[in-house]
Amino acid sequence: MHIWNSPAWPHFRHDPARTEAPLAAFSIRLGAISGLHESLSPDERREAFLRAVTNEAVSSFAIEGASLPTAEVQASVVASLAHRGAEPRRRADAIADLMLEARAGQGALDAPTLWHWHRLLFHGLEVEDKGRWRSFPMVITRSATAGRDEVLYTAPPPDRVPAMMDDFLTALAGDPRPVPIRAALAHLWFESVHPFSDGNGRLGRALVEHVFAQGGALPFSLSRQIEADKRGYYAALQAGRQVTGDHLDATPFVLWFLDRLIAGVDDAVADARFLVARNAYLARHALPPRAAKVLRRLFAEGPGRIAQGLSAAPYARIAGVSAATATRDLAEMEASGALQRGPEGGRSTRYLLVL
Repeated sequence: MHIWNSPAWPHFRHDPARTEAPLAAFSIRLGAISGLHESLSPDERREAFLRAVTNEAVSSFAIEGASLPTAEVQASVVASLAHRGAEPRRRADAIADLMLEARAGQGALDAPTLWHWHRLLFHGLEVEDKGRWRSFPMVITRSATAGRDEVLYTAPPPDRVPAMMDDFLTALAGDPRPVPIRAALAHLWFESVHPFSDGNGRLGRALVEHVFAQGGALPFSLSRQIEADKRGYYAALQAGRQVTGDHLDATPFVLWFLDRLIAGVDDAVADARFLVARNAYLARHALPPRAAKVLRRLFAEGPGRIAQGLSAAPYARIAGVSAATATRDLAEMEASGALQRGPEGGRSTRYLLVL
């Protein structure tokens, strides 16, 4: 029997005794990152927000095996913030609008808003049933060998989707449970209905953003954390749909979801500290324009890239100069105290930033 034909549908429940500890851990960590963000400058807070929104869009697409150009999305987010309500010209602009609308969390979610989000998601593309509930059956499969697919889940038939979504939206508006629990169960329920022809995963994650925004937007990209454990994500969705008497036991999915939230907060703390360290470094060292351009490029690639240090070849490539000029620039930055020479020698000489 399909779960949506059982008496347990759509009663998604979790075991509070098992989720209480990770829920408390997330709340404590979230308070810590909120305090850390308060200590950031307005420009740093703005950049942290841009990074979170951009990462959310890029990572949500990556979970589905699709790619978005990070720089283009970030530019669209900036433009959308400056010109709210303007008709999007490019798909990146439409996706930026979708992310910002979800993060605004204005009012109770309704069907017209979800249809609008679906149109934004596929702006400029031809997809079946764009901007309305799907009109055909939906089966979620996992590709196997020799052209045979393993059926993971069969979604409800299309004629039942409108009533199911009405029930879902009504329940969501009146759900009194803690926001993380509400967001987890809403995502699982939405994905179980699978109301659209395409983009259900991305819209389901935008739905999570909306739920959190009503109590305070997440200061990080949850999709970035989901992408880091994509296999676990799909396994948790399956595990959270088990019929147990008169309800569906969603506990495995809620536990996995809370784990990803905790990882997201830890990631956000590291990002915020990195922003502070970067700005202090650039303020402390009066770098020549060419050197500043190279180091800003490295900082834009994140802490992992900074930890690798810098050698003459990549410096020359980024700055557009000869190897000899790159070597000279690096030596001058070492002399000024901005860089520290690593243990390597000769052509392998690498310089580390003195943060």
